[in-house]
Amino acid sequence: MLKILHLSNLYAPIIGGLERSIATSSEELVRRGHEVTVLTLATPRAAHDELINGVRVTRVRSVATTVLPGMNEDASKPFHPTTADPLTMAAIRSHLRENDYDVVHSHDWLMYSYLPLRFGRLGRPHVHTAHDFGLTCVKKTFTRNDKTCGGPRLGRCLPCASGQYGRPRAALLTTALRSQRHRGIDALTAISPAVADALSQGRVPGDLPVKVISSLVPDGLDELARRTPRPSWLPDRPYLLFVGALGPHKGIDVLFDAYQRLGDDKPPLVCVGTPRHDTPPIPEGVVVRHNVPHHEVMAAWHGAAAGVVPSLLEAMGQVAVEALLAGAPLIASRTGGLADMIRDGETGLHVPPGDPVWLAAAIVRVLTQPGLADRLRVAGHQRGLDYTAARVVPQIEEVYRECVA
Repeated sequence: MLKILHLSNLYAPIIGGLERSIATSSEELVRRGHEVTVLTLATPRAAHDELINGVRVTRVRSVATTVLPGMNEDASKPFHPTTADPLTMAAIRSHLRENDYDVVHSHDWLMYSYLPLRFGRLGRPHVHTAHDFGLTCVKKTFTRNDKTCGGPRLGRCLPCASGQYGRPRAALLTTALRSQRHRGIDALTAISPAVADALSQGRVPGDLPVKVISSLVPDGLDELARRTPRPSWLPDRPYLLFVGALGPHKGIDVLFDAYQRLGDDKPPLVCVGTPRHDTPPIPEGVVVRHNVPHHEVMAAWHGAAAGVVPSLLEAMGQVAVEALLAGAPLIASRTGGLADMIRDGETGLHVPPGDPVWLAAAIVRVLTQPGLADRLRVAGHQRGLDYTAARVVPQIEEVYRECVA
């Protein structure tokens, strides 16, 4: 039995791909007999300490949540910078003093409040998982002008990040990230080969190998998709399905363009996600739904004539895994982690990111070739199982044991 401390900027009830992955792995580790604590940043409405599905969750203060709350655009989603936060570091130090952990596992920039403690008396073996491109890129996307970045440079990163953070904050974040050498990471993992490749351009110790261990989803999502009744809000005829933020970074504008190229006799396109300031106009025939419960999302994937994940860049793509497990014939961009997940023509169809002509042609192939759609459903489901907790968590345990040893 191991005593494990996870460091994560956010945790439940805040739910995103990273948070779902950490929660899934933590709960599975508890089920397998380990003791797991997640230390995360305090939010206005969440309890300071609570037990969630066997996982102890402790929320700690930071400068952004206590002294300078204006640093957070959304108080419910506190922000940790690319350098140590004095209040957070003090809280981690106190927590380590009171608990004898075997290993610390960090997942995002909260790591920077632990690195100064790693080689001190309270330091513990440290695993870091790169869930995105945040060790290389302050935008965490590793894109520039909607294309894969050629590599970090201070003069290149600062103007690129200013559009997201504003120039003063971008300057602070970029300068601090470029100054980090990430000494104090004993084992480094990445959720996809694309993320691992980007880490080679970041400032990490040259002798530190990167092991690819995918992000994961809970066991049983395929069963959940099958047993959940078809949601009443779905069209009563075959439909296409997109799930994700309705922004250009997820390729929603490319999808809308491709959809309009399908002609008059096309199935409805259902988009489940949250509108953004940059969401393009919604074309006729598109159904948009917000705040859909997860079990209904899985049921929607299960009934879709085709699922579409047209992201410009995706570190791994949990939504694609859910589509595969639910048995949706999947069309995805050949980019990031999706390029590794999908085997073109076998577990799904690949299209070039940002190309509506290719995307429209792929949709037509799935809709007009029932044999192809059936093969993609079966093989895609088998591929999705590779990303479930039962298969991924044993790999995480192996890293822990090697790190502790």
